[in-house]
Amino acid sequence: MEEYHTNTNNQSGRNMIKYPKTKSDPLCKWRNASIETVIELVSILPKTKLTKDQFRECMSKFYNGAFFRTPYQLALQLGLYYEDDNEYIPRFDHDITEEEAIAYMKKWMQRYYVPNPFTKRGFINITPPINLLYGLVDYLENHPDKPNLITAGAALFGGEMGNVGCVKFVLNEYSQIIEVDHNNDMKLLVNKSGKIDVLNNRDDKQAFFKHFNG
Repeated sequence: MEEYHTNTNNQSGRNMIKYPKTKSDPLCKWRNASIETVIELVSILPKTKLTKDQFRECMSKFYNGAFFRTPYQLALQLGLYYEDDNEYIPRFDHDITEEEAIAYMKKWMQRYYVPNPFTKRGFINITPPINLLYGLVDYLENHPDKPNLITAGAALFGGEMGNVGCVKFVLNEYSQIIEVDHNNDMKLLVNKSGKIDVLNNRDDKQAFFKHFNG
């Protein structure tokens, strides 16, 4: 694959490699991660640990048997459960209220990083993973004249950012730091920086799940 180099000049010191015709999806596109969707996913997920076979049997009755096509990916990206080699482990042991869902998603937005075990394509040469929110904040601080979310995604991830609408939605709903308008131009609402690099292995499912604890 042909490659070419670029320097984003962000504070993490990354020297990015861009790969033409590569798209990176920070979030899957099944649905926007709305509060209603989060509450719905938690409501159908088992509230206790199960074997992997028990979990699959339980989930076969939802979404016309299609939970493991795309809905599961959003649930995993939101940290609502994970599976190790032997069992299913849930985030919540009860159905959650709207207030609980809002509080959780605000915390999730502050901590979500890419790539992670549940981002299926792209993010070539992105090591270590990037905190999505604070990577974008850092980009805006360094490129105030180029505030477009699509441009920022290309700079951070070394190629086209996919599912832009899903990223825009979570930023507007939960970040309280970045606002994205109808042209996908971003605006910093407050000056708040955070750690960009996340020192987790991109393929470590347990580390990703525990990243949203507390």
